Amino acid sequence: MINRLFKRKPTVGTPHQIYGGLMTHARNRVFYEHFGVPDSVMGRFDMLAMHVYMLTRRLAQEDKPVARELSQDVFDLFVEDIERALRQIGIGDTTVPKRKKRLVHSFYAQIEDFDPLLETSDKSELANSVARRYFQDAENGNPSALANYMIETANHLDQIPLDKFLAGKSDWLAPK
Repeated sequence: MINRLFKRKPTVGTPHQIYGGLMTHARNRVFYEHFGVPDSVMGRFDMLAMHVYMLTRRLAQEDKPVARELSQDVFDLFVEDIERALRQIGIGDTTVPKRKKRLVHSFYAQIEDFDPLLETSDKSELANSVARRYFQDAENGNPSALANYMIETANHLDQIPLDKFLAGKSDWLAPK
């Protein structure tokens, strides 16, 4: 009985595996070279935040505490990573909390923007929303390609069984 108090959570290493794979995928050059997402600190943040969103959206479909826990753990790693990155680029200690709050708010805002559009697979409106969110300063952005990628990825993630995520495996579609 007492051993259960000290037993590791079933997802202890899993969030790190999932987040590491997600971060690697979000850095794929296709997003920046072919889709036209600005290859900048904010452009890279946007792609990371979009992929965290896509994963948490998928896990939210499960009505199981372990899925909610995994989702929260991955999100917590994302927030820790935001703070680490802000400090790395030289943001001062007094400014980090404000900037972090703004970036986390941006993450939640994309949920409001994208959730209904992914639910209906509305490519046109999703492309418009993607353009407003990610391509305001991009000269050669291709919001339609990114919107298509998001819809295909959402559909793909929906087909992955929860057990695979719990094993630390997330299978991301290669952006085309």
